[in-house]
Amino acid sequence: MQTQGKFILMNIDEFQQFLHTTIVTRKITHIQNHHTLIPSYRNFNGSNHFEKMKAMEADHIARGFGGIAQHITTFHDGTICLGRNMESKPTCIHLANTGGICIENFGNFDIGHDNMTNEQNKTIIKVNALLCSKFNLTPNTQTIVYHHWFRMSNGFRDGGKNDDDHKTCPGTAFFGGNTENDFTNNLLPLIIQEMAPLNVPANQPLPAIQIGVVQALILNVRTGPGTTFPVISKLKENDSVSILESNGEWDRIGTNQWVNSNYVALR
Repeated sequence: MQTQGKFILMNIDEFQQFLHTTIVTRKITHIQNHHTLIPSYRNFNGSNHFEKMKAMEADHIARGFGGIAQHITTFHDGTICLGRNMESKPTCIHLANTGGICIENFGNFDIGHDNMTNEQNKTIIKVNALLCSKFNLTPNTQTIVYHHWFRMSNGFRDGGKNDDDHKTCPGTAFFGGNTENDFTNNLLPLIIQEMAPLNVPANQPLPAIQIGVVQALILNVRTGPGTTFPVISKLKENDSVSILESNGEWDRIGTNQWVNSNYVALR
C-alpha cells in the first residue's frame, strides 16, 4: 500500500481489507462503471499511478467538479487507487450521482483500442462484487450501472439503446459491450459468482495484512501452499508483498497466490 496525499494505491486484497473496516454513512444505492478513454494504456508506464491520478483530478477541477470525480480507479496492472472520499457522492453521471460509488477503469475499452489485461479484468469483477457485498446490493442493472446508459444532457436513462448524446464508457468492448444486455450476459454472472464467498459477517475480521520483503533472487508464486502446486508467477529480490495468512512454511499473498515464507522477511 502506498499513499500520496489523498490518493491511496493498493492491491485487491488490501482493498478488501480497507472496505471491510471502512464505515460509510451515506446510503449507497448503485455502483457506476466508467473508463478513462484518455488517458489510456499507452499513457501508463507501470509506475505512474499517482501522476495519472493527479492529472485526472486537475482536469476534473478545471471542469468544475471540485476534486477528482471518482472514488475508485482500477489500473492495467490490477492495482486500485482511492481518490474521492466515499462519504461524498461522485460527479460522474449527470443527475445519477446521489447514492453512487464511482469506479473509473483506466483505459480505452472501445472496440479496436486497449485490450483489457487479465489483471484488470479480475480486479474490476472483484471490486464490483466487494462493493455489492459491502452495501448489501443485489447485483442487477439498477445497482450496477454503465455511464453509457444515461444521456449526458439530461441524465435520462435509456439503457444505451441510442448512441446519440451518450458517452461510450465503460467502452464498446467492455466485457463484451456497453449495453444493458451486454452487462447482463457477460459481466453480471461473473460478479454474482465472485460474490459467493464474500459474505463475511461484519464482526468477523479478515486475515491480518503484514508486509513482507522477498529475500531471494527469484521467488516462485504458486497456486497453493506447497511445491506440488503449479508456479503462476515469479517475484524478484526486494519486492514487497502483503501476507494475508500463513500455513506452515507458506504465506498467502493474494487469491490463490502462495510463496515460501523462508524467503520472505517481515518488514
